[in-house]
Amino acid sequence: MIDRLFVPVIESVFRADWETIHTNLDAVCLEIESVPSVAPPLVAQCLLVSGEDHRHRHHPGFDFIAIGRAIWRRISRGTREGGSTIEQQIVRVLTGRYERTIMRKLREIALATLVVKRYEKYRLPAAYLWIGYYGWRMNGYLNACRQLGLSPHALSTQDAARVVARLKYPQPKTMSAKRMSQIEQRAKHLCVLYRKHMIDGSYKHLNDQTVHEHSAHHQPVPQP
Repeated sequence: MIDRLFVPVIESVFRADWETIHTNLDAVCLEIESVPSVAPPLVAQCLLVSGEDHRHRHHPGFDFIAIGRAIWRRISRGTREGGSTIEQQIVRVLTGRYERTIMRKLREIALATLVVKRYEKYRLPAAYLWIGYYGWRMNGYLNACRQLGLSPHALSTQDAARVVARLKYPQPKTMSAKRMSQIEQRAKHLCVLYRKHMIDGSYKHLNDQTVHEHSAHHQPVPQP
């Protein structure tokens, strides 16, 4: 009952943004699923979930725990920490809105709930990888792989981790030793999380045959 009231209100209030999001996200999902030979492999999707949103399969588009932790650390330590989900980051990229305001964050959360209502969860990590910003001349997954000399659909765990790490630490035009170190440390951390999350069920929604029966490029998550 709440959903039947809540969803139409969000669609009405943020109509222009929602039209932009679902039109472009429809196109992104279709492109990925129609050309599986260049789609982000499952290992990259899993690493993204580990690094950016490990409660992805449970939340409704926003993560109360991550938001609360980010607020607490901002207040107690004066440090900024991201609390955005994969859905929120998709909204941010597709709307092109990056201003640091409460209103933008509330709009992002509201629109992220619509993304979850319209799209199956398992499709969203690949969609974000496809449109993400990885650095200089690395707008989108294919450009990132091209710049790094990698095959888009045949990445080792380590190479996939280095790609995903650039979402947090985008590669500048001129690579510095500091940025390279940040990327490498982030990649190592992602690999540690990957091994942990293979065991605890964080990837279950990405490896469920029932939700993948219409996907042309199912790959089983490796077992530890």
